[in-house]
Amino acid sequence: MPIVSALLLSALVLTTSTLGVDGRLTLDTMSSSLKRMEYAVRGQVVIAADKIQADLTAHAPGSEDFDFEKILYTNIGNPQSVGQKELTWPRQVLSLVDLPNEVGVDHPDVLKMYPKDAVKRAKEIKLGLGSGSGAYSHSKGAKIFRDDVAAFIKKRDDGVASDPEDIYLTNGASAGIENVLKALIADPSCGMMIPIPQYPIYSALLDLHNGQKVPYYLDEDRCWEINIRELERSLTAAQEAGVNVVGLVLINPGNPTGQVLSKEGVQDVVRFCAANDLVLMSDEVYQENVYDDTPFYSAKRAAYDCGLLEDDRLQLVSFHSASKGVFGECGRRGGYMELVGFDQTVKDHLYKLASSGLCSSISGQIMISLMARGPEKGDESYESHELEKSLIFESLKRRSKIVEAGLNAVEGMSCQPAQGAMYCFPSVQVPDRAIEAAAKLGLPPDTFYALSLLERTGVCVVPASGFGQRKGRFGFRTTFLPQEEDLSNAVSAIRRHHEEFSLKYK
Repeated sequence: MPIVSALLLSALVLTTSTLGVDGRLTLDTMSSSLKRMEYAVRGQVVIAADKIQADLTAHAPGSEDFDFEKILYTNIGNPQSVGQKELTWPRQVLSLVDLPNEVGVDHPDVLKMYPKDAVKRAKEIKLGLGSGSGAYSHSKGAKIFRDDVAAFIKKRDDGVASDPEDIYLTNGASAGIENVLKALIADPSCGMMIPIPQYPIYSALLDLHNGQKVPYYLDEDRCWEINIRELERSLTAAQEAGVNVVGLVLINPGNPTGQVLSKEGVQDVVRFCAANDLVLMSDEVYQENVYDDTPFYSAKRAAYDCGLLEDDRLQLVSFHSASKGVFGECGRRGGYMELVGFDQTVKDHLYKLASSGLCSSISGQIMISLMARGPEKGDESYESHELEKSLIFESLKRRSKIVEAGLNAVEGMSCQPAQGAMYCFPSVQVPDRAIEAAAKLGLPPDTFYALSLLERTGVCVVPASGFGQRKGRFGFRTTFLPQEEDLSNAVSAIRRHHEEFSLKYK
């Protein structure tokens, strides 16, 4: 079978054609910013993967030519889609909140079906919501849940105060990120400093809202660490080009790079933002996914330690989510953001923006609360809940090493340690002839490589070009979320494909 077959190319064509449809809204009349927007983790390779999976499921003509029975999706951090088990206690509480009282918390046999602490917590939530889980909440999120998040942040940061009124519960971290960018990008001259590589929601939303992308490069040779001189270079270059740089995005632990920044590195960033009057957007959704000896150190704690919380010397928005960690509840769309250092008029306008969406998902709000405050020591569910979390975490830690070691053992690949998050981001040596073949198809070389990998093995990864990288570098991002046996098989398949690909284009 030829690498990058007609089947895959036909799937790609669908993303760029108008399919001959007429009407008021067409490709020609559509917003140019929407057309410019790209989102790599659900991009071209995934569209092709979905096409193959549909053909495999339907046993469509040609599907028998593939040497695999299913697609292994490693393109997105979606833990439960690839086998991560749901945590029991949060689902118990959530189900009781959703059930009518008479068949749930007030049923005479409820304690035969649910642990006592789950029933107690569900009753607390129902009381705090007042109108039940099917009604809108306060636009910032129910106060009872924001109280839990504030207590979680205070405990995490060793006593640094957190105000529930500065916390917004959001539809995942993504909705909060978009709202802040809407406020920051006042006109097309405004720019945000974003890490390269970066999670592509930032580049996508900046394109959508007509903002300028101001890249700063992470140091791959130093395990993707931040270099203060690179921050200064990036800012100066943008300002000299006439860009009004208004903020900086920090992703820690890193996505797609998997690094955990040192305490000194985070402090460098908060000082840099304060000195240059930049709003710091700190994406911390992987703060529980830390697998080595470098502990997670929040931007807020760093700002406190540097004396930048006094007199609002730093404007900071931090983000977290129930989609990652060991909860993996992506479909619940539970997230939060905390505002630090903003005056009341700005907060009023951000509240207005949140109000225009009425409120975030109530089940997501509940899941954030349960993530922030689990069962207490002595509760019936405490030990089983902690054991379930520990088993998931330790498996993630093992899987991170399986992928890192496996990819580093492939000649022509190099992968930095997966210190945290859920991803490895190897560099791949792509032969010159493959680069030429990709150019003839109008594809970036690593998209061409990822399509070849998909077609030959069924492993779906995201081309590194979708995250940004230095010129001349090629690679991909893969999660290590599939179950351990599947993951070991995937690493072996990646090795076989790379050997085949390199030989074909030698």
